[in-house]
Amino acid sequence: MSDNAVEPGGEDLLVVGRIIRPHGIRGAVIVEAESDWPERFSAGSSLLVEAAPGRCEPVLVESSSTHKGRLLLYLAGVTDRNSAGGLKGKDLLVRACDAAPLEDGEFWAHDLVGMSAVDEDGRELGEVTEVICRAAQDLLVLADGAGAEFRVPFVEEFVMDVDEGRGVITLKVIEGMVP
Repeated sequence: MSDNAVEPGGEDLLVVGRIIRPHGIRGAVIVEAESDWPERFSAGSSLLVEAAPGRCEPVLVESSSTHKGRLLLYLAGVTDRNSAGGLKGKDLLVRACDAAPLEDGEFWAHDLVGMSAVDEDGRELGEVTEVICRAAQDLLVLADGAGAEFRVPFVEEFVMDVDEGRGVITLKVIEGMVP
């Protein structure tokens, strides 16, 4: 890692992965990817690692492979288990301007947070508080006006429309979906 720290706030940063734990004794880390773009983690890629709350430092990916469904990364300057262990739980980020372009019908998870969810008739269901990104399907976590939390798979079967301009997601509600 270098002394070229980046402080979030001056520019938009996107989380692309989270360091789960160290692996072995040579500084490798296991990473849970939160990016659909596997090239993001290839050797030679530059990422930002959360150095402290509100402060990120650039880091270079020296090598990358898969390990039990997750990524195994070697990062420049991380040469032993102790330094890798210090990264446990840290986010890996990229500048929004460096992100892969989105296709039609694709959305950044952070752009969905805060949007209102309504049913087909326009009735308010709640607000998106989180998006859980999973390999099989993403989940919208919603909180209704009473504070009850529920989850909706972010799939075409249930998500009828995402209107980013209005900040509204229209959902097809089935029995038992909403508390």
